[in-house]
Amino acid sequence: MSKILYRDPQITVFQSAIYQTNTTVVRTDDLVLVVDPAWLPDEVYAIRQYVDSIREGRALFLVFTHSDFDHIIGYGAFKADKVFATELMAENPAQNAILEQINDFDQQYYIHRPYPVEYPMVDFKVYRDGVQYRHESTKLSFYLAPGHTADSMMVVVWHLGLCIAGDYLSNIEFPIIQHSSVEYVNTLEKLPRIHDRNWFTRLIPGHGDPALTITDWLRRRTESLAYIYAIRESVATGRPFDTHSLWERYCFPRQQIKDHEANLALVQREYEQGLWTWDPDNLPTVPEPVPLGETSQ
Repeated sequence: MSKILYRDPQITVFQSAIYQTNTTVVRTDDLVLVVDPAWLPDEVYAIRQYVDSIREGRALFLVFTHSDFDHIIGYGAFKADKVFATELMAENPAQNAILEQINDFDQQYYIHRPYPVEYPMVDFKVYRDGVQYRHESTKLSFYLAPGHTADSMMVVVWHLGLCIAGDYLSNIEFPIIQHSSVEYVNTLEKLPRIHDRNWFTRLIPGHGDPALTITDWLRRRTESLAYIYAIRESVATGRPFDTHSLWERYCFPRQQIKDHEANLALVQREYEQGLWTWDPDNLPTVPEPVPLGETSQ
């Protein structure tokens, strides 16, 4: 059963028992926004019950930060007025394969879902950074965030100072790079610019605890960049990666070792293809988590 991880008068974060996966529900004067409803049927049903209890005639919007099956698994339980995702997610040619991942999971654990297993039908397709959508007095801003997947995005709810980041800046996961380390670094590097244009203080990742201060999510950004640079250094120099320090920081090595090894293999392929270089005389620097607005222009 999911738990309520965080709540204030307008934001409720439900966290699944599986992978500490977060579903964010936002209520404004004009709408109810549900981001990445997950995982188990009872968990999704509890989210749906809560949404129904607070909706009171408001529009219902669904946002999907990316197409990983754990983030779309609750789609069929909701009848939304509008669905938001990236253009790449909407047009993903692997839709059937993603649905099969859900069906495989449900078959493995004898799960029956009382709602259809469907790939989201996207009404509003985000195709570039800074796309905005306004519904009455509520304004949403969307930013492409490739790296974890090609079709990832983040959404900022303007007047709440809130960024919902998908599978970035988790406090329980290092970067899981399914698509591109180059794009992942680019996404992390533009976060301060996104902040300066939207001024959010709180950030909710797809897994783990919310970052409730600017200092917190900046520190997570620094840790993510440091991890990627350390992997690149290991690949470029042939020196073993310091996994001891990694598992001192992250608590689920039996599961996450597979993600780390996949990261190493992906970064090795990128290096062999010349997608990034390593110059020992001009090494990348990891930014200090300093206050924003001064150095992020």
